[in-house]
Amino acid sequence: MTGFDKDLPNKLRLEEKIKLHHLEQLMQHFQCHKPDDIILHKDCGYFTSSQVEKRKPGCMNQQEFNEAIAKVLGTEEYRDYIEKLFTKLDTSCDGYVDWNEFCTYLLLLYRENDYIRTKKEIPFLQEPKIRHVVPNRQEPTTKILVTDSPCRYITVSKEGAFSVWTPNMQLDRSYDITANDKVESTGTKRRFKKWVTDAIYMNNCNKIVVGTSSRELRFYDISTSHFFEEFHLFGMSDVPYCFDYWYDKANLNSESLLVCGLDSGTLGLFYFKKPVTQLFETPFKNEPGALKVFIQDLKSQHSKWVRYTCLPALHSEMIRQVKYLPENGAIISSSSCPNSSLLISDINRFKQTYVFKSPKGVECFDYNKSINILVSGSANHNVQLWNPYMTSKPIAILRGHNTGVIAVALHKALLQIFSLSRDAVIKVWDLKEHTCLQTIAMKFPSSIHGRVPEHGQFPMCLLTSPNHNCLLVTCNDYIGQLSLGNTTKNQLTTPVTHDTQLCCALYNQFFKQVVTGCDSSTIAVWDIEAGSKAIVFSNAHGNEEITCMKFDATWRRLLTGARNGTIKVWNFQNGHNLHKLEPVADADVTGLLALNDRKVILAVGWSRLITLYDDSDPDNMYVTADLSWRGGQLHKDDISAMDHCPPNLLATASFDGIVYIWKLETEKLLMKIIHQNDGNNLQPIPVDVVMFLKYRALKFRDAATLISSVSGNFHWWNIATESIEFGRCLMAENIGDSVVGMCTSTDDQILVTADSSGFIKVFDIQDYCMTKSQHLVTEPPRTLHSWKGHEGTVVSVEYINHDAGIFILSASVDKTAKLWTICGDYIGTFGQKHPWDLKSPKTWGNKDISQINEDEIKRDLDTTSDHSLEVSQTSQNKDFDFPPSHSSPFPDLQQSESIRTSTALPGHPENDQSSVPAKTRQDSVNNGNTEDVIMNNGYMSKETLHAMYVKEKNLTFTCEQNKALRPFLGAKVLCDLQRRRQDRCDRRQQYGDINTKQMARFGKICTPFQVLSMPGTAEETVLMEESSRILTKFENDVMTV
Repeated sequence: MTGFDKDLPNKLRLEEKIKLHHLEQLMQHFQCHKPDDIILHKDCGYFTSSQVEKRKPGCMNQQEFNEAIAKVLGTEEYRDYIEKLFTKLDTSCDGYVDWNEFCTYLLLLYRENDYIRTKKEIPFLQEPKIRHVVPNRQEPTTKILVTDSPCRYITVSKEGAFSVWTPNMQLDRSYDITANDKVESTGTKRRFKKWVTDAIYMNNCNKIVVGTSSRELRFYDISTSHFFEEFHLFGMSDVPYCFDYWYDKANLNSESLLVCGLDSGTLGLFYFKKPVTQLFETPFKNEPGALKVFIQDLKSQHSKWVRYTCLPALHSEMIRQVKYLPENGAIISSSSCPNSSLLISDINRFKQTYVFKSPKGVECFDYNKSINILVSGSANHNVQLWNPYMTSKPIAILRGHNTGVIAVALHKALLQIFSLSRDAVIKVWDLKEHTCLQTIAMKFPSSIHGRVPEHGQFPMCLLTSPNHNCLLVTCNDYIGQLSLGNTTKNQLTTPVTHDTQLCCALYNQFFKQVVTGCDSSTIAVWDIEAGSKAIVFSNAHGNEEITCMKFDATWRRLLTGARNGTIKVWNFQNGHNLHKLEPVADADVTGLLALNDRKVILAVGWSRLITLYDDSDPDNMYVTADLSWRGGQLHKDDISAMDHCPPNLLATASFDGIVYIWKLETEKLLMKIIHQNDGNNLQPIPVDVVMFLKYRALKFRDAATLISSVSGNFHWWNIATESIEFGRCLMAENIGDSVVGMCTSTDDQILVTADSSGFIKVFDIQDYCMTKSQHLVTEPPRTLHSWKGHEGTVVSVEYINHDAGIFILSASVDKTAKLWTICGDYIGTFGQKHPWDLKSPKTWGNKDISQINEDEIKRDLDTTSDHSLEVSQTSQNKDFDFPPSHSSPFPDLQQSESIRTSTALPGHPENDQSSVPAKTRQDSVNNGNTEDVIMNNGYMSKETLHAMYVKEKNLTFTCEQNKALRPFLGAKVLCDLQRRRQDRCDRRQQYGDINTKQMARFGKICTPFQVLSMPGTAEETVLMEESSRILTKFENDVMTV
């Protein structure tokens, strides 16, 4: 529910209420709309002139649009909502809406809702694990078998090598079943007489059956840690090419069935009467090794244990796959024959045979009785869905593969189909919608550079058990494992805003919404009053990370820049891409600015250039770059930050410590500021952020009006004279941290900063550096509040002046964007399950906090209040503390490192600005009010204690959940994460081992003409953001608590 939807708590949203017949009626209103011209009267002194403004047919103003909607729906209950909706639709800001704008909004909204729904159903959220099967000796894997108790994966190679794998894809052991066979030597290369065609696991008797091209079956006992061959059935008339095995799970020793598909098109049936007891007759023999059984002796010597029969000539070609259906005694078989591609045959030949025909035959199939769907894959690149009882034509044909389909699998619980093609591409299909949900190109070494790899007969295996839910795929002598759904380590109870780290969070004061962007190129719009998601447009820049976001002056358009230098302009209300700006280099965009009065968009970044784009034509989709900056391209290093001071000042800062101040009107350089290192160190000092104090610049000429952040130190500059430095102070929580986010109130009295340790601070700068002093000011401004808001670097903060109060918006690389009060009270995380209400503090905080029993809180507060009164009488001038023997409702606050601090009280000289004591209130104490807690010559009310209780509960909840954020991908990945973290804090250099140009690009085209195109899908990569330094510090804090 968006901010506009809160007016409709018990009704359908307008977008949900509109049906097809409503759209037809509304289209007629737009087509028949012919408004009267507008007559403008102009007073010229002696006479009044009239000017006629022509109205374009089909364009409605707000009143006309409201009346048309009310007439179509037959109600005016949406009047207030329509007024706000009209602002969304008016993308051109001309005060009129036409049919195209209305349709574009609806189509993009419905399309994004569909994409969000399907994205939740994407099964593969992690990178696949790929292992090299060394025992295969460069031969492909024919079959993957899965055993239980314990669970093991067994790969059988073409030449007969068994490899046993653990569920974690670690090679346990291997066997060569052809080691004792005689071989022929041709030069230096060994040639085996037979190849493995298929293998099947007989679960009830712990045996594996292997078929070979020598027309034989080999039975291996795997009940012990060492596999050994027990029986060798030879002399079959044809080559057994595929198997299926069935047994009664209620009675393991009852008759079981082994189905063999032969290369002659015949089905061979082996009925084992007591498979657990014995498979064949075992006479006494002196020689060691497997018991050899001639197939012609089954009727005479082994009839007690097994009987063999066959269904001849079902197919005219080799049978490629078989499946036994015990519920109706039928067998499904497939072949490459067009006339008998797929057959459902009665095992007793009593019922009719169902024949399914496909032009190029059927390579593979799968069937599920509960959903009554038969899925097949063929060499014509298609996946076909069949009704088992309707053979004339398939229900649906799923197209998308570029090569032949060699394996398919049905997932009953997810209602999804997995298909594998010869080019090692896996596609996930929705069984209901018949659409592709996800495409993954397996990065097998043999499939890169466009080569078509070699596959075995059965290259895919789907596991659907609760403990082992994954997809196994083989290619040549490699095996890959793709986990289905979220693993336990990813299912964190801590809410996150995006699935990857955030780059920025902005507040739109016109629509009262929050916009967040993340490294997965996803942009989300949130309602600030409830924290609910309004709209998401994914793949904004393909697979490129978003590095910069900015609103224009009208608050209607959103500008975004990416790591590859691309810049786009959006209507952030519906995700419509208005403009694409020409990139000047394959480098990060770090600053964007829309100058509406000049109709120009300005961009800076690691290209070291100040680039201009013409913004005068709203219909121009592709805008070329203009590098004719009249002041010259002076930056010699990457531009890291930019800020604008209306009307005519622009500041650009680079990694070499230089800040240029430009005059926008003439594009000429006004002054140059150089940051120098103390001492003899000549290394450049990167400038992290620059910010104008805009209110000061207009009102106070002699005050510091520019702040530059360098390695956690703030430099305060007066640029009205000759770039005089008024102050220099440390503003980060720890030495070595960087302040990468800061903002001020509209009157420049409050400064909010955020650093790389996750701390957010609020300072009073009303009287700070207002005039030039004799010495450089080194003391920081007065700290009002300070708290640790995130476990990672806070990349942006926003000061929000809302009707409900003053709030702070923060975004971090820990995948969260959070909302706080100006005092540091935690309101919520955008993306959490339960919404909040800004006007109701009872809804703030985590879900568990809102459900605290009120009686328990009251009891804790009463106990605290009574004891606090005693403490205040004995220690009037000491910090508030609980003795060890007393039970505090928030013990973490006493012993742990101070997470949240504020300014010192007057009259306490021992509290200087270097150590910030606990926050207190200075109000007069009401006479006779025994419910107030006396402390530090002030008082703390029960409401304040309640707020502290809630915040400390939040702190405990966060501490418990952050234990699950530990990286689990190994030391190598942890080192890489440390490198990436350092790059972002200091230099934001590009990743060293990732070539973004070689990544698959799946973009989403959001134009009115291509709005109905299917969204592309891309692989999801799990990124971890926590560095070991923060984890170590966090563990120390927890141990202290």
